Amino acid sequence: MSTATNWQAGFHPVTPRTNCPHLHDNISPNWAEVTVDVSKPCTECNDASENWRCLRCQGVYCSRYINGHAAEHHKNTSHPISISFSDLSIWCYDCDDYITSRLLKPITTALYVSKFGEMPPNSNDIEIASEEDTTGSGEGPSNSAGESGPSKSD
Repeated sequence: MSTATNWQAGFHPVTPRTNCPHLHDNISPNWAEVTVDVSKPCTECNDASENWRCLRCQGVYCSRYINGHAAEHHKNTSHPISISFSDLSIWCYDCDDYITSRLLKPITTALYVSKFGEMPPNSNDIEIASEEDTTGSGEGPSNSAGESGPSKSD
């Protein structure tokens, strides 16, 4: 399918935002202590087909294309940032956009390992983020896990 055909069909490239102002206050400092299991079902409906993990409380909720529990969780708690188990993209509900940051790299790496059973390519320098690491600027190079997500959907 050509680029012109993609645009006509409603497809378009997604470039994650690199300056999300909600990032620093909404990643649980103990996220790495919670077992990452990308096959975990939605806490509300038990569906396991397309789920998101809240980076604030670590809850797992289904996408808006299943029963919408991830969006409902945001509405009820104001926890804005979630990571997709499907494509490892990270969504900020408050920015209404996909986001990326060097601070998210250890999280996307942990989910990549859970999903594929191996470290992602070019991950030699990945370290688990400490609590202090979540207070940086939120800007940095894009990570490969969030580079090409679907169109704005979750």
